[in-house]
Amino acid sequence: MRPTAARYLLLAAVALGAVGMVRAEAPDLARALAFRDLEPVRAWLADAPESTAAVWRARAALARIESADTVEDLLDAARAAHPDDAGLVLQQAATALDELDAGDGRFERMREARAVGRLLEHALELDPDHPEALAAAIGFHRDVPRIAGGREDRVPALVDRLAEIAPAHAARVRFEAARRAGRDAAALEAIDRAVRLDPLQRPGWRVLQAATLGRVGRVDDAVAQLEALVADVPAYGPAWYHLGRWISAGEGPPERGIEALQRYLLMPSWPGDPGVAEALVELAALKRRAGDAE
Repeated sequence: MRPTAARYLLLAAVALGAVGMVRAEAPDLARALAFRDLEPVRAWLADAPESTAAVWRARAALARIESADTVEDLLDAARAAHPDDAGLVLQQAATALDELDAGDGRFERMREARAVGRLLEHALELDPDHPEALAAAIGFHRDVPRIAGGREDRVPALVDRLAEIAPAHAARVRFEAARRAGRDAAALEAIDRAVRLDPLQRPGWRVLQAATLGRVGRVDDAVAQLEALVADVPAYGPAWYHLGRWISAGEGPPERGIEALQRYLLMPSWPGDPGVAEALVELAALKRRAGDAE
């Protein structure tokens, strides 16, 4: 399965986990994760009862970021207590996808892919109109071959349903399809629409928008957009990486790009973030441009 599906399924799992937090003081989990502002979630968990599905979802979401080795056992306990909670089912699918990406051997990968597919089907049975669950299912069926459970013929109907209930998410899905097909103009149009309609104004979507600007040759616009993003959401690490990357791709002074990449390398890494090796390659190129022989 491609890395894009893993990242999008992670998004689906944690965003779906925000639904059902009924206590007035409960934080918006989807926003906290999108903006990497976890302190309100930790504070809420410190005082929240451990028996609710909402608490289990929040704990599992944090565990996938901070202590991945504990998340499987945590989700087993959560599902035992709340077997029909769609958010927990979807988080379990995300954890199975992590194992799929790390697995060795074709048979093992196919078996785990089928397990992910079954979990996604169950999540949709429990909540058939949840936007993130639909988006995760679309990503799965597009990425996974039929022999391992993927059904690309199901994608158009899922996309149409998603467009009815969540136009921003449907535009995000259409962006991904256009990007993969190399239709950069269509991809830019789709991600522009997704960002415009997104009530959360997710930093991750704004990074995709900037990167697409760079790919169509509008490197200065990409850099300007990323500068605005790091000013708005300085805790969002990938924005700093992409700022350095697109400064490296342009012809401007390298010093700001060096600063951005060095800052990125000091930040905590989240699932799906650009790798250290990628950042070091861009940093070395900028240092050479600056005349630094190191």
